[in-house]
Amino acid sequence: MAVEPMSLAWVAGQRGPDRRGASWREVMEPWPSLEHVIADGGTGLENGVKLANERRRVQAQDRGGEPGPALTMGLDVFHSQREMERVWQRQWKQVERQLAEASEADTKVAQYKRRGREARGVAGRAGRAWWKAERLFDEAVHVAEAVRQIETALVWCDADGPLLSRGAAQQQLDKASEKLSGSQWSQVRRWLQDERSLRHVDRLEKQRAEGGAEPQLREALTRLWVLSERLKHAQDEEVGRWGALVAMDQVLCGRLCPSGRRSLGRWMSC
Repeated sequence: MAVEPMSLAWVAGQRGPDRRGASWREVMEPWPSLEHVIADGGTGLENGVKLANERRRVQAQDRGGEPGPALTMGLDVFHSQREMERVWQRQWKQVERQLAEASEADTKVAQYKRRGREARGVAGRAGRAWWKAERLFDEAVHVAEAVRQIETALVWCDADGPLLSRGAAQQQLDKASEKLSGSQWSQVRRWLQDERSLRHVDRLEKQRAEGGAEPQLREALTRLWVLSERLKHAQDEEVGRWGALVAMDQVLCGRLCPSGRRSLGRWMSC
């Protein structure tokens, strides 16, 4: 199945015959202008992209021309985020079970004391249960912080608004990944270390460089786009703040852009 991500149009869907590279190449064959594929980490689709590029190269040679830009592939961030959520939820359920066990141990200690029985043994078990619960809780909190950092690194811009570069995003991913210890996080760590996870950042940087606007105008338009996206998702008191910043940047872009609304509209629609 293939879906165009901006419009969510379903452009391809079939059963089999398999998911090997040759089959995926045939799926992509009717789309000669296709530039980029977003997918999970399956090797079949990755091989399909390689085969499609090879076929395009051969066809260009047969026509006596130069092949166009190579078809690229990036990893679908959705799969990484879903796996992180699944593992974190399982880890938090472990915390909840341990908290319940510690609470039951406290109840047992209280029962022993009410009945005048020696409670040192059960009190020791309760203390160890609470120590383990606190340790698991602290680990879950650190993991939650790491997950938020990873989600921030996988979007277009940082918390303050500027666009993330590949270097800055990868540094943030590496730092957060250090907090994800244990075999249950091995799949997530592999995805985050895969250079395809940040291909969307590479493409944006390339498109900005090829945009044709003057550097100062390009930076202003980029900032306006980022602020406008923030305004779309703003809530309550944030609306006024982001709205004022968008209005100021619109004025700045209008002064920097000699072609006025036409260029501004073209950049904002990207």
